[in-house]
Amino acid sequence: MHSIRSKIMALTIAAILVTSLSLCAIAVTAQWSEEKRSAEERMRLICENSCYSINEYLNSIEQSVDMVSRFTTEQLEDAPLVSGGAAGLSGMGVSASHRERSAERQLALDRYLEDFLSRVEIVFRTVARHTSGVVTYYLRVNPEVSENVSGFFYTDTEGKGFAQMALTVIEDYDPEDVSHVGWYYIPMRQGMATWLDPYTNENIDMRMISYVTPMFKVGSFLGVVGMDVSYETLISRIRNIRIYDTGFVYVMDSAGRLIYHPTLEYGTSLAEYDPEMAWAVDIICSQTRSDALIRYQAEGETKYLCFDTLRNGLKLVVCAPAAEINAGWRHITSLVAWAAGIFLVLFTAAAVLLVNHIIRPLHSLTDASRSIAEGNYNVKLDYQGEDEVGVLTAAFQQLVDHLRIYISDLNSKAYRDAMTGVKNSGAYEAMVRQLDEEVKAIEKIGGVPQLAMVMLDCNDLKLINDRYGHEKGDIYLKTACSLICEIYPHSPVFRVGGDEFMVVLQGMPFREREALAERFRQRAAEINAANENPWDRIQIAVGMAAFEPGRDHCAEDLARRADKTMYTDKRRMKSAQGRSGEVR
Repeated sequence: MHSIRSKIMALTIAAILVTSLSLCAIAVTAQWSEEKRSAEERMRLICENSCYSINEYLNSIEQSVDMVSRFTTEQLEDAPLVSGGAAGLSGMGVSASHRERSAERQLALDRYLEDFLSRVEIVFRTVARHTSGVVTYYLRVNPEVSENVSGFFYTDTEGKGFAQMALTVIEDYDPEDVSHVGWYYIPMRQGMATWLDPYTNENIDMRMISYVTPMFKVGSFLGVVGMDVSYETLISRIRNIRIYDTGFVYVMDSAGRLIYHPTLEYGTSLAEYDPEMAWAVDIICSQTRSDALIRYQAEGETKYLCFDTLRNGLKLVVCAPAAEINAGWRHITSLVAWAAGIFLVLFTAAAVLLVNHIIRPLHSLTDASRSIAEGNYNVKLDYQGEDEVGVLTAAFQQLVDHLRIYISDLNSKAYRDAMTGVKNSGAYEAMVRQLDEEVKAIEKIGGVPQLAMVMLDCNDLKLINDRYGHEKGDIYLKTACSLICEIYPHSPVFRVGGDEFMVVLQGMPFREREALAERFRQRAAEINAANENPWDRIQIAVGMAAFEPGRDHCAEDLARRADKTMYTDKRRMKSAQGRSGEVR
């Protein structure tokens, strides 16, 4: 396979020879082709960069809403749905006892939803604060699911912080009233996450773009979760873009209505405004993107355009007058006809230097791409030229840096327990695999692994949850986890179950494991002596096992022995509590 350098050099030499034979004719053709190619690349680059910028922003909104949506889906798994809602309790022929049972179920659902909303609201607030350009975020419960619990709605239209607003009464508006309730009915009908075309939200009198996802459970529509971004936030990314002298960028929807145009009004139908453009509008609306420049007539002038489709379905169009695109080659052609002979030799030498200059950073980009393909994201590119290759190199380096940070962040979140902050069961499984490899390596050289595991089980969590509520149960778990982390500050702590924790001891903590276990018991006694509330006390069964060659063949064997020891301690604690008559 020939290199890019060889191809460019061959093309350059061929062009020089052809130019020598038919100087003027070829100069005109070559210059026109070059100008057209340059114009196409320039317009396509602006189109792609503008699309990339907007799509990156839209993607951040999607990720934020989808993150909250996944959280709500998990939280709704145990929701006690009530068929027919509260509105169906007064129907004829329904017995009083049935209505009473239905009312009780509805009350249970309302309580569940109130607790659910409080959890989601905290997550949503955090996500919204870290998402640029968000002016509203909301969760709206289907009125048919509950008449008493509606959801929440927060706005920040002036950049002073989110404030809670009154919820829109959905039943007061026609389902086709997009400006008031389109954000609710459109995703409900489509049954999937949806981008709404820009519209004026009459509820807060602001033009905006909404991304909303519906909530379902067992086929029942429970409501919607969504975010709104200001129309200006989106348009500000393209408003000042210019190409040539009078070229510009505009946006329209899939029906050909203008969403943004530097000179025409919002909502104008481009085909109706200028019938000469009707066929070009049809192409833009029916295709995803343009592979080449489209030539058309508008307002009596020949123009060129290229377009692409944004993530939310809007069409981004870049256009420029043909006269401005062609102006360069017409002028240059006349000069080339006179000066071709003089610059023939100079052009060849300059071409060689230019190709070498261009290819050098491209080689670096190629090597960096191979490294990334192999999973190595520690790539550094040192080319800092101010040309297109320099811009591409800088953008590539920035993309790699962001990707490395993003992957690191994903790994961190994937192995972190959301409530306690310690490592989760996924991290524990990864640790087990790592420990198995270490054990094999040590035993292979005849050594004895210095490894111990401590299994801890929080007694009476279900009793505290049932008697005092899940908030107190969460306090109990966090208090227990805090003590575990205090006693074992230099060892990884994992939450491997609802009320179970595992600590891996190596090095110094392994050698001091008995002293640490005694310290744990002392600190638990001190905490219990200072607190009367069950959720503030430490009632933890502890089991510890150290690795024994011949008896333990892997980390799981060691974990099972620690678990067995823990259950022995649990039975001892329950027996002691029974003798003392302590109320559990």
